[in-house]
Amino acid sequence: MTATSLRRARADALVHRLFEVLHECRTLLPSLAHPPASQESKSAQAERLVYFALLGALEAGLVRTMKDAMVVLRRASAPLGPMGEEWLQAQEARLGERKQEDGA
Repeated sequence: MTATSLRRARADALVHRLFEVLHECRTLLPSLAHPPASQESKSAQAERLVYFALLGALEAGLVRTMKDAMVVLRRASAPLGPMGEEWLQAQEARLGERKQEDGA
């Protein structure tokens, strides 16, 4: 495995883990939002609500992170636009000049 493919695999795994953590937060939040069927002590209620707030904050941060990641991915997969096309044409011209110099 090359260094580039290793970095790509690690980045893909990290994004996958972020989605897993976000899913876990969303799965756990409903159970923390409402008290259990049995009577709950005041300290248990306070602890449950602290964890509810903590997971809510984590979820919000993860959602923001995933939205930012999607923006990056969309931009990376979007067409290059006029400036990008111009740059590519300039690179092709330089490559063509080098090939002519090497061949001559």
